[in-house]
Amino acid sequence: MTINPTSRQSLFTLAAGLSPMLVAATDLAGGLALAGAFLCVFTVASALPLLLPQRFQAQSLTMITLALAAVVLSLYASIVRILDPMLFELLYRRLFIVLFLAPVMAAARAPACESERDRAWEELIRGAVMSLLILAMGFARELLSTGAVSLVQNEAALARPFLPIMAQPAGAFMLLALGSALTLSIIRLAKRSNV
Repeated sequence: MTINPTSRQSLFTLAAGLSPMLVAATDLAGGLALAGAFLCVFTVASALPLLLPQRFQAQSLTMITLALAAVVLSLYASIVRILDPMLFELLYRRLFIVLFLAPVMAAARAPACESERDRAWEELIRGAVMSLLILAMGFARELLSTGAVSLVQNEAALARPFLPIMAQPAGAFMLLALGSALTLSIIRLAKRSNV
């Protein structure tokens, strides 16, 4: 399946492909670690096909790109393990899901034409925005589930749950539904004001 990154349906597919990371980001620290992993892997996956010679076949180019992205992800996981061993233990099963996300797979494919090679900056910006989305989801879920942010508040403030469902996977899907509905209503409002 090839994904054309300019069509609306494929943009939805790429955003929906982030759902495992959005569900896994239950707090700000986890969201930061997962966003960093996604940004590292997506940057390698989107830049490497443009840097390698065009003589490679599309399938071998994708495999080389994903293999090097796996190496970068392993290095990133090692850095997270050195900086915060407890966070690594909480996230190590989730960190390696990043390689198999739809946006990473779409970015790792070989460019079909020269115009796609000229859109490298768009891919990098798209990766940064998706990383910020993962980080924002972790922040919002922690804020809604505990009423505070663990990096700012002390342990006593975190003992009082605000909306504990937001720490569960169902909370992530509820937050995604609310965010999608809000985005859709803003788009419809903007279309009405332009007419």
